Amino acid sequence: MSPTTPTTPATAGPRPGGASARVAPDRPPRSRLRRRRARLLGGLLGAVVLAGTAEYAATAVVEDRVEDALRPRLGATHADLSGSGLLALLRGRADGVTVTGDHAMIGPVTGASVDLRLDGIDVHRGAHDAAAVDSVHGRITVPTGAVRSWLASASPALAPTDVATDPAAGTLRLGLGPGGAVTVTLRPELHDGRFRFALVGATVMGAPAPERLTRLIEDRLAAAPATPGAGTVTPLPGLAPTSVRVTPRGIEVALDGTPTAEPGPSTGP
Repeated sequence: MSPTTPTTPATAGPRPGGASARVAPDRPPRSRLRRRRARLLGGLLGAVVLAGTAEYAATAVVEDRVEDALRPRLGATHADLSGSGLLALLRGRADGVTVTGDHAMIGPVTGASVDLRLDGIDVHRGAHDAAAVDSVHGRITVPTGAVRSWLASASPALAPTDVATDPAAGTLRLGLGPGGAVTVTLRPELHDGRFRFALVGATVMGAPAPERLTRLIEDRLAAAPATPGAGTVTPLPGLAPTSVRVTPRGIEVALDGTPTAEPGPSTGP
């Protein structure tokens, strides 16, 4: 017998059908992932900046329209929109705007301070159109310097050399004539929804003024065409003064109501 030849295990050949072993796909390099994240973040940041710019521009448009609408009656003021400018333009309506100013003009009164809240504003398409307002409330403050100019423009005989406030008494003390020899005390008040000055008293060099002089002062106050007694201290038709008080700064008038007409030129306070 011949020696037995060792059997060598057969080496496995290619699988049927030529299939080969699966190879794990290559992962993208980390640098490529970082670039993708950077592009995504850049796009998001650009969208945020674009939205912010659009909102800023829309808010400016609405505020400019309100300021333009009020300029014929108040002069230069600053409008501050509450809420979204984009939404206000899309709806054609702003929920609220605060209007402030330290150099407002109300008829013959110059240098007044205003702090008004306008609610429910229909923003028209035209840049020079007025804004229709559902309601307005706030206050107007006429400082002592503006009161002095106001009275001087109303009647030269009432041109005071000095105006002082007495908040505790709710009155103003006016110095008239050379050196303020005549002292006139006035109380601002509301009468039938109209603002006026009531004469409290007058003195000449510390002594009670003669009746003839006090009557003359009262007549001048009533007859002066641009005095508060000849009109209401409101920046818009339809608003009514609800209260008046004397503050250390001057006269403060509270207003409330619904404007009845588009803003236009004012002929008196």
